[in-house]
Amino acid sequence: MSSAEQHKRFMALAIETMRRTALEERSGEPFGAVVVKDGEVIADEGNGVGRDNDPTAHAEINAIRAAARALGTWDLSGCVLYASSRCCPMCYAAAHWAAISKIYYGAGWEDYSDFYDDSAAITEMNLPPERQAMAPEQLLRDEAVEVWNAVRQDRGMKPAETD
Repeated sequence: MSSAEQHKRFMALAIETMRRTALEERSGEPFGAVVVKDGEVIADEGNGVGRDNDPTAHAEINAIRAAARALGTWDLSGCVLYASSRCCPMCYAAAHWAAISKIYYGAGWEDYSDFYDDSAAITEMNLPPERQAMAPEQLLRDEAVEVWNAVRQDRGMKPAETD
C-alpha cells in the first residue's frame, strides 16, 4: 500500500469515528482523531465534550491521551495525528507539546464555522494580555519563579535570570 493510500485510510478512520460519535453513538460533537505510529493505529477517539461534561475532551485531546497511555510516554515523537477537522488552538498546542510529527486534517475551519468558530480565540490569543477578554494578570511571580528555580537546581540546571 502506498504512503498516500495509507494516509487516506487513516483519515477515513478519523472521519468514520467523527460520524459514529455524532450520528450513531451521539456521544459527542462531530470530530474524530486517530494517532498512528510506524503505520499502526495507536489511538482512535471521538469528541466527548457533552458526554463527559469536559470542555477539553476534544477528539484530538482524547486520542493524544489514549496514545500516551498506550505507549507509556507523553512524548509522541514519530506519531502522526489524523483529525477529521482542522485542529482548534487547544488541540494544536497539545499536539505540539506531545511532539506529534505531522497533522493531517479533513474539514477546514471554514467548513464548520457555522457550528464552531475558532477565529475569535485565535485573534484574541495574539493580543497583549491586558486586551484579552479574560485579561490575564500576573500574581506572585517571584514565588512561582522560586519553584521553577528549585526544579532547575534539582535537575542540575542554572537558575534563570530575573529582573
